[in-house]
Amino acid sequence: MRKILLPLLVLGAVSMRVDARTVSGSVFCGKEKLSGVIVTDGTNFTQTARNGKFTFDIEDDAAFVYIVTPSGYVADWSSGVPAFYQKADKDYYEFSLTATQKTDTYNILAVGDPQPREEEHFEEFADIPLNDLASTASSLEGVTVGVALGDICYDRLHLQKRWKEEIPRTGIPFYPAVGNHDHDMNSRDPQDEDCINAYRENLGPENYAFCLAGDFVLVLDDIIYRKGKNYIEGYTEDVLDWVRELMAYVPAEADIYVAQHSPLNGRNNRKMIVGHEVMLDLLKGHDVSFLSGHNHINGNFEYAEGVREHNIAAICGTWWDAYHCTDGTPRGYKVFTKKDGYLSWYYKSISRDRDFQFEVFRPGECRINSESVVVNVWDYDPCWRVEWYEDGEYMGIMTQVYEYSPLHAAELEATYKPRGRKPSDYKRTRAAHHFFAERPSGKTRTFTVKVTDRFGNVFKETISLK
Repeated sequence: MRKILLPLLVLGAVSMRVDARTVSGSVFCGKEKLSGVIVTDGTNFTQTARNGKFTFDIEDDAAFVYIVTPSGYVADWSSGVPAFYQKADKDYYEFSLTATQKTDTYNILAVGDPQPREEEHFEEFADIPLNDLASTASSLEGVTVGVALGDICYDRLHLQKRWKEEIPRTGIPFYPAVGNHDHDMNSRDPQDEDCINAYRENLGPENYAFCLAGDFVLVLDDIIYRKGKNYIEGYTEDVLDWVRELMAYVPAEADIYVAQHSPLNGRNNRKMIVGHEVMLDLLKGHDVSFLSGHNHINGNFEYAEGVREHNIAAICGTWWDAYHCTDGTPRGYKVFTKKDGYLSWYYKSISRDRDFQFEVFRPGECRINSESVVVNVWDYDPCWRVEWYEDGEYMGIMTQVYEYSPLHAAELEATYKPRGRKPSDYKRTRAAHHFFAERPSGKTRTFTVKVTDRFGNVFKETISLK
């Protein structure tokens, strides 16, 4: 049941049992019957009994019956999407899970906006970026999963199937979120749920969850779509209701990750999305990390104590036209690790090692601060320190400035100039806040940048100014 108008909620509650049917099933791992597993149809919830079985009423128009995969287990993901769901077209459902290693250490690889528009874009993604993801995943200790933060494709919905074919090469289960470009812009019905039918057919439910070492990862649809690319960022009443019901099963001590396409502060981080107040209230009392994409740039935000957002730059760079994103962040993804109860993270640039966390530009290379040494620290947040030295002498904290990445500008020119064309406005180099600048004295021979991230990791680079 889609809840469109709030005044109809009471009527819907009265009629819900009329539009429902009873189903049953079981959840198991080999001969082990799994109890306490959360089961839902996207509206209603239940849990498995001691014998691993469940019975509950589902909506007549439910698309799926699915489970919240419990900690220590994973559904078969060889098809490209973990098989935690089944179409709601029968009366009995069996969910077979596989045990993962018994550990409280886990990792999440968060990928923003693959967004291939052409087959050649997908081939590029399936080469170096996909191999980079696989290499990182294989190097990590503990249980590792991936989340794709929407725009699996760029309006070419058949590429969702190509995603499923290739993503198992990472060696880890990958959980998708729906983006605005994953909706069917040619749908004849302007309702959000009809525009999402192709996504559901290819990739499953748009709102679901799974567990890692007692913590919960919620994957949510925060794109309210209408016909012909007309959409707003936000949560429908259905999404909020589903989270409200789910939270009744979430232990008070659990940390929560919310993987979704649009950040909570919306397009270009300028306006909070529809329903954000309700969502934050539903998650109150938990440490929450929102993981999002959509903007193709990097940003870190803190909305309250223990509530932060990682708005992650695109793995496609500038829509496969440049290695850097428009804000100067290299093409990449973010790696989150929780070990011994402690959460840490870093941004991993494609084809570079994990210590590659900034780029330095000499005087004369940047547009605004042309007389300064400029440093781009793309994953900066206020807990980082960016310091500088002249000829080995400590000079202090560098000044945070707005600046444009000269590397991105050069890459765009190299792509478009041979074609005799100019890039679209949305692809042009944009000023970003994660730059730092200082003007060296005329006698300076070497300029050293020292960057310390919030976890105490130190990165240094020295350039010659001869």
